[in-house]
Amino acid sequence: MMKMDFDIQNIFITKHTDYKGFKIRFRINQQQYILLVGKTSEIFPLSLIHSFNEREKCKPCNKLVFPSNISQQVCPFLFNRKRELLAYFQENCAELFPE
Repeated sequence: MMKMDFDIQNIFITKHTDYKGFKIRFRINQQQYILLVGKTSEIFPLSLIHSFNEREKCKPCNKLVFPSNISQQVCPFLFNRKRELLAYFQENCAELFPE
């Protein structure tokens, strides 16, 4: 079983409404992130963004993030690990992916 070097919690996976794929919401260190995933014949990672309700520094990337409903503020640290994160979710949370 794949293990990450940080604690991932509150995983919620939904079908994306704008394209064929998924939106994976999760928390690390009490901060919310979204992994955007596409799906054609296989699943592949697209982007990874902060999803904060308050202005605060992201603990993994140390970037000051402003709350916003419309902007996409990429987390550089997690973005560089998006394939590893997707593999983790596929292995450990397969039952959460909608049909």
